[in-house]
Amino acid sequence: MNTEQVIALENRLVEAMKTSNVQELDSLIADDLIFTAHNGMMFTKKDDLDAHRSGNLTIFDIRTSEQQIKIEGDVAIVSVLMEISGSFFGNTEVGFFRFMRVWKAHPQGWQILAAQSTQVTS
Repeated sequence: MNTEQVIALENRLVEAMKTSNVQELDSLIADDLIFTAHNGMMFTKKDDLDAHRSGNLTIFDIRTSEQQIKIEGDVAIVSVLMEISGSFFGNTEVGFFRFMRVWKAHPQGWQILAAQSTQVTS
């Protein structure tokens, strides 16, 4: 795995999030995902996919910047600042969020094993 491949995975993820492409998200997210959202809520892969399926999570736009990538063997760690607008369980959210994602090589390809988001307020 190299930086360009990680960037390609991140781009696939963003496009899948924007279009609620559950099939693509399913392939990019590990079955045992641990995700902590900006509000402290914990989500599993099933929770995330169900939120997209039901329309409880709808992304209007995402713009990424400040992406940093560190690769160690079969793990890639990504930190990225995202300006996101969308609907999150009935609440419209617009703002900047810093995400950290851990990608890991699995037999079916690279998948997100863990993620955390933090709202940037300044």
